[in-house]
Amino acid sequence: MKTRYKRELDRNYLILEQEEAENNYQVNMLVNNRIPGLLECRLSLVDKRADFYYEITSKQSLRLLLERRRLTGQELELFLQKLLQAARGCEEYLLNSGGLLLEPDYIYLDSDHWEFFFCLFPFHQEEMRSSLLALAEYLLDRLDKQDSQAVALGYEFYRMAGTEYGSLEEMLEKWQEENRKKPETKETEHKMESYREIRTEEPHRKDKAGETVFLKKDAVLMLRSENPSYSSMEITGNSFLIGKKKDAVDGFIKARGISRIHGKISREEDGCYLTDLNSTNGTFLNGGRLEVNEKARIRPGDVVGFADVKYVVELSDGIMTS
Repeated sequence: MKTRYKRELDRNYLILEQEEAENNYQVNMLVNNRIPGLLECRLSLVDKRADFYYEITSKQSLRLLLERRRLTGQELELFLQKLLQAARGCEEYLLNSGGLLLEPDYIYLDSDHWEFFFCLFPFHQEEMRSSLLALAEYLLDRLDKQDSQAVALGYEFYRMAGTEYGSLEEMLEKWQEENRKKPETKETEHKMESYREIRTEEPHRKDKAGETVFLKKDAVLMLRSENPSYSSMEITGNSFLIGKKKDAVDGFIKARGISRIHGKISREEDGCYLTDLNSTNGTFLNGGRLEVNEKARIRPGDVVGFADVKYVVELSDGIMTS
């Protein structure tokens, strides 16, 4: 399975490619119906290759959303309810729920309304139990540990994901049944904390006695606004999100045409990069529009644009940091 993204007029698509695909019952049911909880899909055949176009316009991936926040208990419960809805939708349309892609990059949502959409790929072959466990571990690491409901639900989902069930629907319905008005316990919180400590424990490097450590001098990356109506930005951290959803981004732009989470500046070993994050009105580099999720290297003097708001990339000497 190969993944790419494409923009067509005012629509954005996640495209999954399958070589030598057959147009079978599962494919026909997926592309000819609007199934609750699933991304809408259309099919394009190129020789023997099948391209599945999933519409992701105005949606963001779960991984991107959780870069800057933690899941509350209410949000986790809603997520699991929506996953159950998607599994039931598969059952209703006689689709194999094992085709659901449970990696956070393929789970999309409308962050304003927390409406989740799952991607079903008819040729997905990974064993469901391993996919569920990987998803449960990912969610555990991104829970709000101060929210006892989140801790209890997260640990219970992880436990059940590792248990043998006949189907995804059966497991989620059992989870729903067991967690109705289930009291929260200190024992569950203790187990969750123990699990977190084990997961995050890493060996620590000990410096040799008398060894000299040199501190690296970093440069400060700036986006200088060309319009006095918008503030310039100092890019901090290795991943800097830009958009108009103030509580979800690092660089806030209050302007018409800016998406909730519009673009990202990232620091990597070989330089800094600009990425479009499925924006509606585009992310630009020196006048050229980036494709959906396209990443391009930026340098001092470049002009980057988020919709109609433009900035000049500047680099200044930083300070010694540890």
